[in-house]
Order: sequence, then C-alpha cells, then structure tokens
Amino acid sequence: MTTRDDLYRLVDQLRPETLDEAAAALSQYVPVDGVAEPPYPRSIGTLTKAPADLSARVGDYLAEGFGR
Repeated sequence: MTTRDDLYRLVDQLRPETLDEAAAALSQYVPVDGVAEPPYPRSIGTLTKAPADLSARVGDYLAEGFGR
C-alpha cells in the first residue's frame, strides 16, 4: 500500500519542468467542495459545441461527414 510518505518522496524527485503535469495528474483525486469525483477521460466534454439534436439525428450528421 502506498503511503503519503511514499508520495512525498516521489514529489521530491520530480524535475521542476514536470511539476505542472504532476499537479494536474494528482488534482483529479482531490475532492472538490468535499465531494470526491472519479477521474474522467480527457474525451469527456469534447462535444460541448455539438448540435443540440445530435443524438436524435446522429445518422444524418454522420452521413454529412460530421467530425471531419
């Protein structure tokens, strides 16, 4: 089992140029407003600008070349 001391030792060994990436990776495990959420894949939210009727007309959009 990993302890906090194990993590502290790893952080102490990080190169300065990797600190932002390491912080981003760890921040997904920190509760927001006291509620922990599971980490989501990067692909979540990629369709935020998709048409509102996408699910109803997916066949039409794919036939028109949606996403190309």
